[in-house]
Parts: sequence; C-alpha cells; structure tokens
Amino acid sequence: MIQHNFNPFRKSNRQTYSLFDEKSSHEITVEDEMAILKHIPKYVWEDDYYEQLKLELKYHKVDIQVLSHSEWQNLLETGMYDSNKNLLLSIFTTRSLTVKQVFDFITMQCQMTCQFEHLKKQLKEKNYECIIKDVHRTFKSSDYFQKEEVLQRLQDILVAYSNLDSEVSYGQGMNFIVAALMYLDFNNDEAIFEILRTIIMDKEWRQLYINGTPGLFLLMAKFNFKFKKRMPALYQHFLKLGIEDMSMCASAFYLTLCMQHAPIQFSLVLLAMFFIEGDDIITKMILSMIKYFENYLLKLNDFQQIIEFIKRGLLSNFYREIQKCRKQQRLVQVLLDIGLIKRKEKQHKQKIKKGLMKQLVDRPLAFGNDVYSYFFR
Repeated sequence: MIQHNFNPFRKSNRQTYSLFDEKSSHEITVEDEMAILKHIPKYVWEDDYYEQLKLELKYHKVDIQVLSHSEWQNLLETGMYDSNKNLLLSIFTTRSLTVKQVFDFITMQCQMTCQFEHLKKQLKEKNYECIIKDVHRTFKSSDYFQKEEVLQRLQDILVAYSNLDSEVSYGQGMNFIVAALMYLDFNNDEAIFEILRTIIMDKEWRQLYINGTPGLFLLMAKFNFKFKKRMPALYQHFLKLGIEDMSMCASAFYLTLCMQHAPIQFSLVLLAMFFIEGDDIITKMILSMIKYFENYLLKLNDFQQIIEFIKRGLLSNFYREIQKCRKQQRLVQVLLDIGLIKRKEKQHKQKIKKGLMKQLVDRPLAFGNDVYSYFFR
C-alpha cells in the first residue's frame, strides 16, 4: 500500500543505493532445488503495486503505462487490451494476476492441436533412453518428483513431443520446462504439451535442440557481445579469472527458459514475457540481472563461485531483491539503472527560422542572382 504520510520521492527522504547494497539487501545464496520448489503463493508478487508503480513512473518521467486490474481481466476474457499499455512491464509488476491466471495467459497464446492423447500412446521404433534418464534426474531432491505417477506424466509429455517432431525429438532442458509447469499442479497435461510445442515449433526454439545446436551458438554469440559492451569492467574481470565465454554459465537459461533455478512464480512470469517478446527478452533479463549484481561479482575472485552464483543463484536472488525494491518504492529506479526500461528520448523540435534568414531560405532566386532583383521583384 502507498504510505501517505511518507513521501519517498522527496529528496530529504530518499536514500542512496548502489545496484546491490550488501548492507541492506538479502544475503546472497545459491539455492538448491528444494528452495526453488517451495509452496506456491496465490499471486505472482506478494503486494499490491499498481498505484505505487504509476507514481514512480511519473516521478522518474518514464512515459510507460501498465494494465490495471480490470484491464487484465478484460484481456483474459477477450484477448484484447490497449496497445498503448506496456504488456511486458505490466506482467513483470502486476499483482492483479494469480499464478493460475499467468498460466492461462500463456495457454491463450497456444493453438490447441488436440494431438497429445494420440501422440503419447504412439510408441515408435526409436530410443527413448535419454528421456527416461532425464525424467529421473529432474528435480530429484523434491518429494513431488519422486511420485511414480508424476514421473510417468512427465515422461508422457516428453515422449508425445518426441513423436511429433522427429528432427528435434528431445533435447536436454525440455524436462525442466515441462516439470516446472507440472509442479503448478493444474492437472492439465495437454495444455503443458501445447506450451512446449508452441515454444519449440512456433517460437522457433527448435534450433537450440537440433544436432549441433546452431541456435544456441547464435544466442550465446549475441549474449557475449552485449555482455562485453554493457559491462566492460566485469568482462575484463571475468577474463582474468579464465571465464572467456559466458556459455558455461548462461546457456542453461536458454535451454530451460529460466525454469530450473528460479522460484516457480518468477519463472512463470519470465515464460509469459518470452511469449510476448521472444528470445530477446531472455537475453535482456539475464544481462539486467547480472548488471544488478555487477558490484558483487567484481568482488568475487573465485572461478567456481562466480559460475555457481550465475547458474544457480542469479534468478532467485534477483527475485528477492526485486521484491525488496518494490517495498522500498524504488523499483522503477532500479529497472532504469539496469536498462530493463528506458525513458523516451526527447524529440528536438526544428528551429523556426525568423526574419531575414527565413526570407532568404523560403524565397528562391527566381528573377536573377543580384540582391536588388531578389528583394524588389
């Protein structure tokens, strides 16, 4: 709720924060799987934020509008919304949506092909050994994924997609996408299958899983280029420690769509953002998270500690920090600092030419080149 007796935007009341303030922020942790698969809250964020967000955007002169609660309900019912509103920022900040509604929002963007029941029973003459192995490796520290019926459902969805797409068949990382959606426990395996099919076939994600993974190499080349350009000091720090290519710690974010080491409600929001904007938003989000923790990473001098933090701790720590920024009413400032949102550039008006100069420009020399004929024609 907005604190009416305290104005956080008044200069005398504002505090100075670095992007990651170790004194006031949560302790940095590297989460295990049990910490990721916690009890799922009803809403994707803990607090109501719509009115406060509008105040922050206005204060920072950011010309972005977000969807209200009623506009979200209209979108879910009709599939229509005001195109002047920023859907990405809306879904990243809203408390109007329950976890189930975010799942439904993603499902709305999938074409239901009604092939799942047929495909999961269609046993082809092919080797499903990789699928069976990865099914038993998926979130294996969770009691939920020790249940035989849950593992069978996970295997059925992966086998069904393998039967549908003979070129891709199965790629490592798909199991975590499916398992995270299953953990929501909405008992809608057909919808989960269609989400997986849409990601790989309609969102052109199949290049990451076919032999040679050309799509992954391309995405990582772009990622490395943008990382070097945006954070040159951190790039040089990593080079000194032997981290020449970010693939060793960032490639899994693409293969699993950030659904392996993130709190489940946050990974669902990231998946919804992917459905809105495509692969660019994954790159942008990961770079923004690394930017947020840049000062912290510059202090680390251990190769393995950096790799472990980015692979297993980046998403969960960023989610907790964003929650704290919301409560401290400084979320928009942080999003500006890490480049996730931008102010619109001012359009410079053309100078209006006045007096004699305007006459010289507007009136061509039609009657000769001498000054007398120009002015007294």
